[in-house]
Amino acid sequence: MSVLCTVGVLTLFAIWNWKRSGKNDKLPHYRGWPVVGNLFQVRMDKPELTFIEWAKDLGPVFSVKMLNQQFVVLSSFDAIYEALVTKGNQFTGRPSKNAFRVDLVTDNFLNIANLQTTSLWKKLRMICQKKIKMYGTGMKRIGDISSEMIENLLEEFKGTGQKSFNPRDIIYNTITNTIMTLALGKTFSTDDEIYKKMVQFEEDTREVISFVGRGVELDVCPWLRYFGNETYKRILSIIELRNHLWVLMKEESSRGDQLLGEDEDDVRLVSALKDAQAEEGSGISEKHLRAVVMFDIAFAGTSTTSNNLYIYLNTISKNPRVQEKLQEEVDNVVGSERMVSLDDKEKMPYTQATMLELLRYASVVPLGVPRTSNEDTIIQGHNIPAGSTVLMNLYHLHHDEEFWMNPYEFQPERFLNDDGGLVSASHPNRRHLMPFGAGLRVCLGEILAKSRLFLVIASLTQKFDILPGESSAPCDPRLLEHGVILTSAKYEIVARERF
Repeated sequence: MSVLCTVGVLTLFAIWNWKRSGKNDKLPHYRGWPVVGNLFQVRMDKPELTFIEWAKDLGPVFSVKMLNQQFVVLSSFDAIYEALVTKGNQFTGRPSKNAFRVDLVTDNFLNIANLQTTSLWKKLRMICQKKIKMYGTGMKRIGDISSEMIENLLEEFKGTGQKSFNPRDIIYNTITNTIMTLALGKTFSTDDEIYKKMVQFEEDTREVISFVGRGVELDVCPWLRYFGNETYKRILSIIELRNHLWVLMKEESSRGDQLLGEDEDDVRLVSALKDAQAEEGSGISEKHLRAVVMFDIAFAGTSTTSNNLYIYLNTISKNPRVQEKLQEEVDNVVGSERMVSLDDKEKMPYTQATMLELLRYASVVPLGVPRTSNEDTIIQGHNIPAGSTVLMNLYHLHHDEEFWMNPYEFQPERFLNDDGGLVSASHPNRRHLMPFGAGLRVCLGEILAKSRLFLVIASLTQKFDILPGESSAPCDPRLLEHGVILTSAKYEIVARERF
């Protein structure tokens, strides 16, 4: 009898949640099942592809209901641009409901990506922008940080002896140490405890907060944590790992303080955040520092760039035409005697176009970071109630067959003009490219990410022919493996030295 009562209560709770979540039912939508909504109609391993098909029938603005979660999906340039830019101030919020897993990992949404746009958010964002020097002379600083990483990367590729290998770990190590240098001012060996913990934190977090698969049930029913939920147990382990890693980072920061010369500029991001916290009335807590460094910098800064590069190497190994053009350009501009630098970037339009095409082709964050509407508003003639959770189908934007010719082919020429130069930022193809979002909440690390992508692509092109290895994986972006970030299945390449 007690079991029947429990089931009855849970069923009534689910029905109540389902009914009260219907505020967007006036938007175009497909009728779902009671309680579960459209849950079994959406490909949970590829939701962005489902939404592309639905947009053909429902239009560029529609709603989707899954259990007690309801989303507004935007699937065209006009709709996404209107929400992010034209009416950007009306869509600056982040959803806090039905995000239990992210809530736990980020200390109650205290990181920059998930904080609401308060004065504290602006302060933390400004500190990070200033320290990683994203503007003006900051480009040189980014290049200085990356040079040592690139040298190590090239040595690792050379060390494979032109044998078949999986480049995932080498790419990941390069990007991780770049992030560690920005945060703490130094690199670490793969044998160092702090490095191992960093790698484990990124991998575990990426799996646990995936949009699909195991763990989604916790967002809908957080009370499942009281019944031995396995994902919840993993989250507790991640929190313990996060806290331990933060202690190691603070210890490393303290050692760095002692070694810093009196006249030496302190470029460490952790130091800047600690200094800001110490200011009277700053409003910045220890938990804010931990959330920003661990989630915005360590996790987000590593996952997106490393997976973009992993997809790139698989793709370029199967595109000799593109690779030959890249090599011709780097040979003409840089030659073989010196390293590629960011100063070469403006003279290498084909390499820049290849980087932009990679960001379009891979679209590693296919649905962007969810927004919430701050007030009742209208997008493309559709009423969007205040508090709606909004998904931007950036994958559709980047693979729209009505705009892009052969969108599932890798063609850097999309971003070149008739004279072979890079098309301007106002060109329609550039405007339809939003891998970092747009507007007030554009990704904090956009310029840093683009700089690292350029340096790695150009440097590997200069030194190696990238060829298919003994094992392969499809490079069609529709077949990428899903998670909170898209990635390629495992594969191998051969890095053949050119000189």
